[in-house]
Amino acid sequence: MLRILHILSTPRAEGTPNLVLDWLATGLHEQEVFVLNAQPADLTERLRSAARWYGEGNHFSMGRRKFFAIAASLRRVCRERQPDLVVCWPTGFANWVCLGSRLAGVRRLLVHCGNPPNRGIKADWMSRYSMWPLTLLDAKCVCCSGYVRNQYQAVPAISKSLFHTVLNCARIDEVRRRAEEARFSRPVRSQPTAIMVATLERHKDHATLLRAIPEIRRAIQNFRLLLAGDGALRQELEQLAADLGVADAVEFLGVRPDVPELLGHADIFILSTTPQEGLGSVLLEALAAGLPVLASDVPACRELLQDGKYGTLLPAGNPQALAAAVLAAFNRNTKPDAAFDDYLVEFCPAVMMEKYLRIAGFVASSATRDHD
Repeated sequence: MLRILHILSTPRAEGTPNLVLDWLATGLHEQEVFVLNAQPADLTERLRSAARWYGEGNHFSMGRRKFFAIAASLRRVCRERQPDLVVCWPTGFANWVCLGSRLAGVRRLLVHCGNPPNRGIKADWMSRYSMWPLTLLDAKCVCCSGYVRNQYQAVPAISKSLFHTVLNCARIDEVRRRAEEARFSRPVRSQPTAIMVATLERHKDHATLLRAIPEIRRAIQNFRLLLAGDGALRQELEQLAADLGVADAVEFLGVRPDVPELLGHADIFILSTTPQEGLGSVLLEALAAGLPVLASDVPACRELLQDGKYGTLLPAGNPQALAAAVLAAFNRNTKPDAAFDDYLVEFCPAVMMEKYLRIAGFVASSATRDHD
């Protein structure tokens, strides 16, 4: 039984905190959580109730002093909690998290890399600033896709051996069950509905999806789009929907705890995104829910959907192509079949956890192996 300490930026309802909740739900090992800043507190209570121990910092209002404060906090927390492994989920603070953990005597350090680095002269130096200390601290970086790993390894003067690949997970069985239950309760004559689940931030591309709606509505007048997730661009996107005359067709749902049920009430899933997408693990949830998937043809989506084997890939940033694909998906009315099961089982949380532990140098426990 290992003691694993997860470090999160905040308990905001987004990718990495949800991944930590997936790990916690396995019941494997003694898992604890420390967040660097308490706000936004979307998932605070869920993390607190699921973790063996939960702690919070308040560092993001401290300006540049926050970096040294983060290192000091991690030194204190690790001395108190005595973890066998620290998993730092925010890449940008990883060198300070790992420094504090190493000063407290923690030997095994993993850093999650969830998005590819920006490239360019200045951006490459920022990547070196982040990664060089990790090499000196003997940490290991775990990239959420081969694409993310390759992008980091392409930055000159960063050790390629620093990076490993483990694809993100999803609670496949739970999502499937909850989506199916919701589907059975859906009215027979309901509106044709598409859904996208993603934070409203610039590394996604909700704007292209909104620009596709006028053409979709010319063929399907009662078409409805559900947008689950929140972020800095919400007001801008709401204004864009109004300017396009499609505000009545779009529901901005904000952060939702019932994403599987929302998937069960939809007909197709869309992920309109950019090359900054790290993996798009919500695609796994959509497949588990039995929805046809349409996704931007960017490297991470291409990798996860196996070059279109498990979903339709579309030119990124092209509303006309997206509209045509949505209409075709409604006309086909196809659903994924059981052939997806063998693929999806590789993404269960216990498998992801075991792969992380192997990279950290631990031998998989019998409990973890039983979940494969």
